[in-house]
Amino acid sequence: MVLAAMVAAASCWSLTCSACYSGLILIPTTDVAGAYVWVLDVQWQGYSKALYTEQVVLNTEFGLGDRFEIGIDVNATSDFADRRVRLNAKYVLFRSEQHKLELAVGTQNMSETFTPFPYVVASKDWGLLRTHAGVQRESESRRTNWFVGVDRTFDERWQVMADYTSGSENYASAGAGYVGKHWQLFLGAQWPNAGGPALAVIHVIFTGDFRRHGG
Repeated sequence: MVLAAMVAAASCWSLTCSACYSGLILIPTTDVAGAYVWVLDVQWQGYSKALYTEQVVLNTEFGLGDRFEIGIDVNATSDFADRRVRLNAKYVLFRSEQHKLELAVGTQNMSETFTPFPYVVASKDWGLLRTHAGVQRESESRRTNWFVGVDRTFDERWQVMADYTSGSENYASAGAGYVGKHWQLFLGAQWPNAGGPALAVIHVIFTGDFRRHGG
């Protein structure tokens, strides 16, 4: 499903999140890539002034069945020579088509330190928009923080979203993206909870289906 791949890529828009898990700008959602779907995402992030680069990451995602996904992330930033490769994963524990409600658990990466941390998240589709809420355990600070987010898709091509994660080390963010047949382009911004300049994030994403392309 194109929307699932789009959301997977949009989740990488943050200085606090590198893994290309299915989610929003900063936070995870219960979305998964889909069976046999692959995602390749080239991520740039930094300060908008003079396009100063803080981090460059290559993200991937692979859908194994309709409830499980796994990703391999490679940090190309020179400051991360000892932490270049990390995994992420997600499993949907509960899914109700009738109530349009899902619950998932997983692990994702923090790009400031490129270390994984676990989370639990619930997503609800209200028709007009979707809402998401959960908690995550951050390995560096050893704190458990909560997060919330919303998103809306228009004409199956445009998506807008916003989210917030508690804690002075985290961010609020917003962004939008356009989805083509096998590619996506996303632009986002994030604002530190502790104050400071906003960060810009750009993603160029390619998607496909192993079944469609012969494995």
